[in-house]
Amino acid sequence: MLHTLLATAGTLALQAADDPATLDYTLDISSEAGVTYVTVEVNLTGEADGETGIILPNSWGGQDALWGAIDDVSLTSDDSAAAIQTGDDPSSLTLTHAPGADLSLRYTITPERTGEPQNALGDNYRPYVEPDWVHLIGQTIFAFPDSDADFDVEVALTAPDGWALASDLEQGDLDVNTLLTSITVAGDFRLQDNLVDGVSQRVAIRGDQAFTDTDMAQSVSQVLAANATYWGVEAEPFLVTVLELEAEPGVMSVGGTNLGDAFAFFTTSNAERAILLRILMHEHVHTWIPGRVGGAITGETEPSGYWFSEGFTDFLTQRAAVRAGLWPAEVAIESWNEALVENYASPVRDAPNDAIIAGFWTDGDFQRLPYHRGMIFAALIDQTIHAQTGGRLDLDDVLLAMQDDPPADPAPLAFADRVLDVTGIDIAPLIDRHIINGEPVSLPAETFGACGLVETISEPVFVYGMSGQRNADDRYEIAAVDPDGPAAPAGFQPGMIILERLEGAVGDATVDSVLRVQTPQGETLDLRYRPTNGEVQTYPRITMAPGDLVSNGCTARLAGLPATGTD
Repeated sequence: MLHTLLATAGTLALQAADDPATLDYTLDISSEAGVTYVTVEVNLTGEADGETGIILPNSWGGQDALWGAIDDVSLTSDDSAAAIQTGDDPSSLTLTHAPGADLSLRYTITPERTGEPQNALGDNYRPYVEPDWVHLIGQTIFAFPDSDADFDVEVALTAPDGWALASDLEQGDLDVNTLLTSITVAGDFRLQDNLVDGVSQRVAIRGDQAFTDTDMAQSVSQVLAANATYWGVEAEPFLVTVLELEAEPGVMSVGGTNLGDAFAFFTTSNAERAILLRILMHEHVHTWIPGRVGGAITGETEPSGYWFSEGFTDFLTQRAAVRAGLWPAEVAIESWNEALVENYASPVRDAPNDAIIAGFWTDGDFQRLPYHRGMIFAALIDQTIHAQTGGRLDLDDVLLAMQDDPPADPAPLAFADRVLDVTGIDIAPLIDRHIINGEPVSLPAETFGACGLVETISEPVFVYGMSGQRNADDRYEIAAVDPDGPAAPAGFQPGMIILERLEGAVGDATVDSVLRVQTPQGETLDLRYRPTNGEVQTYPRITMAPGDLVSNGCTARLAGLPATGTD
């Protein structure tokens, strides 16, 4: 007996058409004698000229030659002479047939590698077909016509009786894009399904994790609710999958991919829920930024718009999360200070925006630049609007207006005009200065209101003076101690295991650190030292105000809400 589900149709508007053609897919997962089979079948109408091009999975998510998993390709048709011809390269096929013939293309998914996912291999996005489970991202398994026509898409999903089955293809509103940006899992996954206003918000988890299934489902619901509240929309269906990665002892890894109405996580078993929560919050904001407020710049110049699509997403991740109570003001201020320091320390912080186009894919500094630059620029615009309108308007009003009436141009290009329309403030010179030309932003001291002043700080450089890695017990084991550094005089030695931190904080060289260690002989010692080499660094930061950050109005300012206390 098969577990069968039907995903309903939507339309891909590539060109206007009165009567879209239909792509009718079946994704069949079956198991026999301990062997799992995944078969894909697509029924379609052939082109009028007797030749229909088919695009196979190829390159996506850093993976290449995805067509290598496509096997046992066959074609049936009401035209007995219909045939398959190889395309110009392995990522395409050509179907020859009578004009307008009914065609059924069938193939299996046979991954080149089998076994449990390995963090070290880094090929998590490729399809998995294992005896007890499957993990299938649409881009890696679905073939589709090479055509500019409109298509309605339907997908039937089947899995063996007793297998868990979850896919965002079940959530409806399908087109070719949502077919490809989909996730389907089945087998020994554990499912949690929360109904919010009658809408299904699900989690499918495989393997052991540091968090419970219930905790993860709660995190998903909190993130979805936070963004729905910020944007003023109703609850929407969403699926989060979590696949455990095997890794060396002490290694922690968290990764994933945003799939529109789903998110696929790949984590080691020691990944903390809080880390997944922050990643999910950022990625879910991408549903709106830039998708629902005008879209992104595409093509070779795409990175030129990342100041908006990534930087503004980081800004809203903090704002919506604080507004919803997902994390307190203190955590948001810590994230802001990390962004301020990263931007200040970046060797390319004053690079023009055009340099990001060339450097983004090859240089880590350029990859990070639009994130912290855009986040800080968003704070500048928010503060500018807030100050010049006496607190009546802020950045939220502009973004909500863009959601209600998306501009015809990509969001980064239309943003200045929308700010002018909504607030009457011309920020075009600020975009020219800080985004186009790359002049670093100096935030006004009062940008974060009662949270504290943005100040330039000089303090000692934090230096551990030793290095090491986590052992099989997830304890940090010292491998080497710099003889000229601060740790050696304090008595730290290779082979010692750090049990806990008693005083101080990572990154803070203004106070002593006291670490409790265990020697190779089993003796427990408390060692005190000042983790610095004497050098001084200067950088901007928010100096957190004393007292309760809720009652003083700080939390409200970070959340973009009217202050209930003094601000």
